[in-house]
Amino acid sequence: MLRFLDAGESHGKAMICIIDGIPSNFNIDINFINSELKRRQGGYGRGERMKIEEDRIEFLSGIRGSKTTGNPITMIIFNKDFENWKEIITKEPKEEEKIAVPRPGHGDLVGYFKYGTGDIRDSIERTSARETSIRTAVGALCKEILKELGIEIRSKVHSIGNLYDDTVDLFYDGIYEKIDKSPVRCYNREVQKGFIKKIDICKEQGETIGGSVFISIKGVPIGVGSYSQWDRKLDAILSYGIMSVQGVKAIEFGNGLDSSLRGSTFNDEINYENGRIKRKSNNSGGIEAGISNGENIELKAYIKPIPSIKKDIGTVNLREKKETKTRYERSDVSAVIPASIVIENVAAFYILREVMNKFPADEFGELKENINNYRKTVYLR
Repeated sequence: MLRFLDAGESHGKAMICIIDGIPSNFNIDINFINSELKRRQGGYGRGERMKIEEDRIEFLSGIRGSKTTGNPITMIIFNKDFENWKEIITKEPKEEEKIAVPRPGHGDLVGYFKYGTGDIRDSIERTSARETSIRTAVGALCKEILKELGIEIRSKVHSIGNLYDDTVDLFYDGIYEKIDKSPVRCYNREVQKGFIKKIDICKEQGETIGGSVFISIKGVPIGVGSYSQWDRKLDAILSYGIMSVQGVKAIEFGNGLDSSLRGSTFNDEINYENGRIKRKSNNSGGIEAGISNGENIELKAYIKPIPSIKKDIGTVNLREKKETKTRYERSDVSAVIPASIVIENVAAFYILREVMNKFPADEFGELKENINNYRKTVYLR
């Protein structure tokens, strides 16, 4: 069973994880993992923190040379900003130093009451989206393995605020290269100008802005997931993982939110062509009854505006027990662009986990052979 735990605080010494269940004899390219971390740090609307950090992964266990051994893999990313926060993070705060003003929409208030440490700083450090750095590293390792199995994951920004990019096939020649060259990761260059303008306006006004990202996963064989139990359904599993990413508030598979479609047009017709089963559409997003159907798995994730804003909104001083205005912590203007990279990699972990649940193997060559043999027995696009 593929699984991992991660630990670390936003301004702590490091982010760290232990991954268990990665098959042996897989040749890891650490440069690919670091390139995914760099992709996560980029994008228009990023804040000052990304000018400080230059995320790079180090392996502490589970790797010999560049190959996996089958043992638990430990990865670590050191936080450069720790040196600037060492005194605040490591010492016991005085009463007057404890943060008592929660930001609406953040984990400040709920963490304050749940864990009762008396200082919102403790909630800030773990709820921060800095945690997505180590989750991106986990996913990047899984994405490497998936690519060797013929499975690829791509993303783009679908919307910023109420402005939407074109709907495109991320696997069509040249399209993805164009998207990756865009500072806002969109296809239409006129829309790109609009995205940038919206982010700039929000920055000037002390605001933040949300939006949505589109994810497409190609090559998942038919039959991954299960309808036999509620917690084995592939769409439910992906939703669980992606909804745990900071700021994500909704998931849509395929065209599931298009209320204009009727049964005769929404349900993807099946036909037989040149010895293969094909679909005329992909409104279900590649999953039916909780099981992959061989089409691209497609979903959209909707991300709320970042809650740390310069503009005044109402909150309460918990120490003085009176209403006040919110406080500001250093943050991005929009998290949508980096979220597209994070969600790619989060999805990679869950796709690999469910693929390995269907094709159990302790060694990579065995895993690859099992999947290739299976593909020969079913009709795939």
